[in-house]
Amino acid sequence: MDKIDFEKYITEMPKPNMESTTSTVEDFNTEDIWKIVSENLKMILDRVEYNSWFSDTYLEDIRNGVATLSCSSEFKRGTILRDYSKFLQSCLTRATGQNLQLEILIKSSGIKRKDTQDRYEFVSTPQQSSVTLFSGIESDSKKYKQALSSARLNPKYTFDNFIVGPNSRLAEAVAQAVVHDINNNNLTKSYNPVFYYGSTGVGKTHLMQAIGNEVIKKDPEKKVVYVSIEQFLNEMIEAIRTRKNEDFRSKYREVDLLIIDDIQFVEDYPKTQEELFHTFNTLYQANKQIILASDRPPREIKNITDRLRSRFEGGMVADIQIPDYETRVAILKQSLLDKNATVPDMYLELIAKNIENSVRELEGALNKVITLSKLGEVPTYEEVARILQLDIESKRNKVTPLKVLDVTSSVFDISVRYIKSKRRMAHISLARQVVMYILRTDLELPLETVAKEVNRTDHTTVLHACKQIEQKMKQDSRLAEKVELCRKKIFF
Repeated sequence: MDKIDFEKYITEMPKPNMESTTSTVEDFNTEDIWKIVSENLKMILDRVEYNSWFSDTYLEDIRNGVATLSCSSEFKRGTILRDYSKFLQSCLTRATGQNLQLEILIKSSGIKRKDTQDRYEFVSTPQQSSVTLFSGIESDSKKYKQALSSARLNPKYTFDNFIVGPNSRLAEAVAQAVVHDINNNNLTKSYNPVFYYGSTGVGKTHLMQAIGNEVIKKDPEKKVVYVSIEQFLNEMIEAIRTRKNEDFRSKYREVDLLIIDDIQFVEDYPKTQEELFHTFNTLYQANKQIILASDRPPREIKNITDRLRSRFEGGMVADIQIPDYETRVAILKQSLLDKNATVPDMYLELIAKNIENSVRELEGALNKVITLSKLGEVPTYEEVARILQLDIESKRNKVTPLKVLDVTSSVFDISVRYIKSKRRMAHISLARQVVMYILRTDLELPLETVAKEVNRTDHTTVLHACKQIEQKMKQDSRLAEKVELCRKKIFF
């Protein structure tokens, strides 16, 4: 879900009359003003984005040049201020004729919105002894751990370490909405069921478990179950064998949040489809949240009944795509933070450029590089590439002399025309020698071919250039870094 270009809409809005800015709070009906602002938002944002950030946001007050809004969480407040503040200010200016500043308060989720006077209330709690307080903290911690264990969730999967990129922005917004709606037992859920799909290793499991972990973090009393479809099948078979069908059904039908991974494998088990259909219906009728994940969209899952397919497609179907290069680098940096490890950026870029399809493969490659770095020596590009099992020879065969010239020209800031010219100025000669060095040592081209690429006829010139660069790199670390940078851009 791409960001909206709000600047375009702001410039197109009619300019208000700013002659009088002394209106008092009594001049405004906040309900009417917020209706106008909401309609502007709905015209620009799609339904998912509006519901995610503004469905429970309200205008509380306008006083002393400040419009005070309320929303349900600190995360939502931060997103609105970061991504939508200018557009909101323009909408408010259009509705009120005043140039207003924004202030956003956090509203307790348990309080229903009525009149301004009773939207908030102060609840005093009786004083407790320190023993009771610490006992309560220990009890809450114990409940939280027990809830995680019962739900079969991995606590390392959280929203904090889930990197949101263009490939997963919609999926993450839906996940946040699910967490927000989990307590709405008497209201229809925004998205139910949620069906995530995408290729292996793109973050589906991380995001689903992050939802479960966040729900339990907010309320350990919530009953959450995470299960793969294979485990669901095995438990069903065991229940039939031991005649504990009712226990099995109770386990999966009396929950607040059911998360099922790898749902595509249900196509191979007709009996499981029947049980899953009835579990689905029971939870849906009870307004309980269901989240499913697959490696393909519902329409591409074969050999399932139409009624089950229609249930899968009945809520929000969200695609999680392969992360782009920038997102892959961000994922690697987050993984380093989680592991409290350090790896040079050049190796992170090497991994991100060569492993494109799977976050799991990215993290596996990073673990190998971390292990290599812990040995005490700074590895070279080729050593890291070998550990990552990259096909260096294949990459070399695809590199042309023209690419070597272009990259060296860029790194040394000297045009290719000058490198191939007869000019003998020191900086030009140095760049020319680097080109010959890389063509000879890395591409392993014949001496005559290397000489021809830089408009030289004597192959001894190439031998001299290679010897000169090898000696200079030992004496000049800055030159060695430039040559390594050239290699990085050429081969990796």
